Amino acid sequence: MVRLPLIQNWDCHACGDCCTDYVVPVTAAERQRIEQQGWSALPEFQNTPLFVRSSPWWKFWRRTYRLNQGPGHRCIFLNDKKLCRIHDQFGFETKPLACRLYPYILVPAGEQWRVSMRYACPSAVANKGRPLSSQSEEIAGMAREMETWGDVPRRGSLLHLPPPPLSRHQALDWPDWQQMINLFIATLRDPHDAFPRRMLRCLALMRVLKSAKLSELQGKRFQEFLRVMSPAVDADVPRQLERMAGPGWIGRVLFRSSLALYLRKDSGVRIGVAKKGRLALVLSTLRMVLGQGQVPLLQGGLPDQSFAQVEEPLGELHPASLEALERYYEVKLDSGQFCGRMYYGMPVWEGFTALAMTLPIIFWTARLFRRLGQPESVFKAISVVDENFGYHPLLGSRRQRLALGILESRQELDRLIAWYGK
Repeated sequence: MVRLPLIQNWDCHACGDCCTDYVVPVTAAERQRIEQQGWSALPEFQNTPLFVRSSPWWKFWRRTYRLNQGPGHRCIFLNDKKLCRIHDQFGFETKPLACRLYPYILVPAGEQWRVSMRYACPSAVANKGRPLSSQSEEIAGMAREMETWGDVPRRGSLLHLPPPPLSRHQALDWPDWQQMINLFIATLRDPHDAFPRRMLRCLALMRVLKSAKLSELQGKRFQEFLRVMSPAVDADVPRQLERMAGPGWIGRVLFRSSLALYLRKDSGVRIGVAKKGRLALVLSTLRMVLGQGQVPLLQGGLPDQSFAQVEEPLGELHPASLEALERYYEVKLDSGQFCGRMYYGMPVWEGFTALAMTLPIIFWTARLFRRLGQPESVFKAISVVDENFGYHPLLGSRRQRLALGILESRQELDRLIAWYGK
């Protein structure tokens, strides 16, 4: 069974980004299939290996491979029209699964594969293409492949997989877990509130649930608890966010250090200062933490802006910007991509805090790209942030998890959301 985000559309528009920014892992069967297509006999592939090792040299007992890349980090099968040569000559089904799957993310959840998206894909963030509901058979086919591909758990181990725990001491079964997620989504979809305040209401609800004895609340009792608590936490969140105090120095420092992780691009065609060496990267990260002068180019294509300029308010959200934010957070929540095995093994409360942290980072990044105008600046911000969400290893580090815990416990995260949501 595959659970699709019905609010999402997508089709490939041949931008070529995914063929230059990512490495493509391939299994032994995929390597054999591509080798049999006869590419090595073509003049342009002479003396050019189709695959290179991706595993370290010392891991001789378990070698892994990826598609080779040429100049500019381009996949060697990407042609001048930004189209895949394998796809063009032999059909979609003959490409590696990683290529066919992108930008879909398949999240194992009980007896289902839930579908999320990588909004680093411009077409995904702009919601361009066919409804995912019309692509259900294609996605289901890839889900069946995932059950036997590489190191993904086999279907037998996915059956009856419990939902990610809320914390070390709290857990819910799937029906109650889904009821809770539905309430978060409904809150983030509330048209009567500004979007930053919707996220603050979700954080307030999370804090109430963290302190509750959920082991004594199941089924209808849990649903009734959620129904009663929702308006109660709404009353506790200020309605005029502009009157909230700004983030303190701890909040600002931890925010900018997190921001540096989301803006970093250490490989691919858009690699930033990392190409100049580790010292240049460390110095740029330090400048981010200090927040003075010009914003360092942690990835290629960042506008030349000062930190002072980025502090200027973004202004009212364009309707298309608001729709993109609602869709982004709904898909992340409903798929469960924000916690558990899909997000550094974090329990729900910790993962939701990390997800909420992306909102002020998206607002900040949209200010950085304000010259694009709305909704393009917000689209770009979501794309930049989601490229690293759940994929940059440092975002799951002990240091980053400690920083998130400090921001949440001191409610600095609330102040950051209100401040950058202006």
